Amino acid sequence: MHSGNIGYYLVAIACAIVGYFLLKYIVTRLRGYQRIQRLMMERKAWEISKKNEALEKNNLIQTRLISIISHDLISPLRFIHLTSKHLLEKTDESIEMKDEMLAEIAHSSKELELLATNIMNWIKYQNEHRRLIKEEFDLHLMANQIFAIFTGLARQKNITFVNDVHKGVILYQYMEPVKIVLYNLILNAINFTEQGHIHISGGKTPRGILIKVRDEGMGMTQQQIDNILSEHFIVSSANVDKRKGNGLGYLIIKDMLKLVDAKFVIKSKKGKGTMVSIFLPSQEPG
Repeated sequence: MHSGNIGYYLVAIACAIVGYFLLKYIVTRLRGYQRIQRLMMERKAWEISKKNEALEKNNLIQTRLISIISHDLISPLRFIHLTSKHLLEKTDESIEMKDEMLAEIAHSSKELELLATNIMNWIKYQNEHRRLIKEEFDLHLMANQIFAIFTGLARQKNITFVNDVHKGVILYQYMEPVKIVLYNLILNAINFTEQGHIHISGGKTPRGILIKVRDEGMGMTQQQIDNILSEHFIVSSANVDKRKGNGLGYLIIKDMLKLVDAKFVIKSKKGKGTMVSIFLPSQEPG
């Protein structure tokens, strides 16, 4: 065999080897690219699925919220209108009857105020781009301020407020969300307590602040608690144990606690009252 032929074969073999490894490299890169593309598509599909779930949940919430507004806002407004009209037109009503009707108007007006406040609080914090600023505030003083809002309702139901928050406890947190959480916890306690005490306590722990709100009301079943804690908990305008309970309060509580990175636990027994414990991380300013 001539040396020229040998050289030709060597070059051919070398080219084949180079071609083989080049092809193998291209195939490996192509498979890697396909794998990346597949992972990206799976990730995109997951994100779309999550967005669709969030959209469906928001649509359900909006539907329930419309139901609450149409029932729990419009019905009391209609009652106030008709009762006021009756008072103006019926001049022969007894003083006792007029006083009773005025008391009902006052009570319905207060319920409307509280519900409208809650709806506005919830809507206001649905804006994902809302900027929050942490600040220092006194937790004991905040509890007294919230109790003052409900003094009239508490007096009507023979409910006594007890503020056992340690004095001088200063939080560095988002003040308004924390206030909204306590507002709703106390309002829920009032709605489901006929008489007795509503007790709020709180103090520092090594890792943050522990707040407890306890009532002597009718309590909840484990099924009701599980429903509140569920990720798919949706507000409803249905009555709970013959009391108006639209669930909006706990929806707001859960949303606000997410904003402040807090956790909560519900302990309750039917007829034995309810205690809600909140662990709230507190940071030092600066």
